[in-house]
Amino acid sequence: MTTSAVLFDMDGVLVDSASLHLRAYEQVFREAGIEFSVAARDAVREGKTRSEVIEIAVPDASSAITQALFDAKPNAVAQLLRNAQDVSMPGATRMVRALADRGVPMGVVTNSVDPEIWLTAADLLEVMDVLVTGNDVSAPKPSPEGYLLAAERLGVQPRACVAFEDSLDGWLAASRAGMRAVVLAATRPAWADRSVELATTLGSSEVLALCLPVAAGDFS
Repeated sequence: MTTSAVLFDMDGVLVDSASLHLRAYEQVFREAGIEFSVAARDAVREGKTRSEVIEIAVPDASSAITQALFDAKPNAVAQLLRNAQDVSMPGATRMVRALADRGVPMGVVTNSVDPEIWLTAADLLEVMDVLVTGNDVSAPKPSPEGYLLAAERLGVQPRACVAFEDSLDGWLAASRAGMRAVVLAATRPAWADRSVELATTLGSSEVLALCLPVAAGDFS
């Protein structure tokens, strides 16, 4: 089936947010006088939701403390973003603009509850036709709910969508939605067997061709 729409995870696919997320968490926890654990750092790198990261970091904390940490995190991110340079992943802006120029419907499906600040910083928000966030679903990835909702909002069949991910949870979510799921990775992740389709970067004519299988051309 010809591709009808392209969907993207955000963190690690469109925006290089991991380091800034880590710095924001460290700042918030430091100001609260709480250690930010190694397990919590790993959870950030794995793309876990804010609630999941905080639960891992302070599993026995009171609801007041966890809520305070939860509320402080976006402000810390916004502060760091104001001083950041280009936050986009290599090739992401070029890829998205090329698809937009060709009229391909696109969307972002993310566990994040406040992705607009990142997509705006990367100058990608205005070209996305749909944005499905953690606020829009009852369960985060690996649930397929977000991807199914994005396809519904675009008015396309899930099987006609290509989804780009960078994590096991994301790949599972897109695959369970019945989409063609492509994992962006420089080397094959330990969890990915040979059935998992890989791409090293969004910035290639091969990836564009995957999204436009009929006469893709190049980025010119």
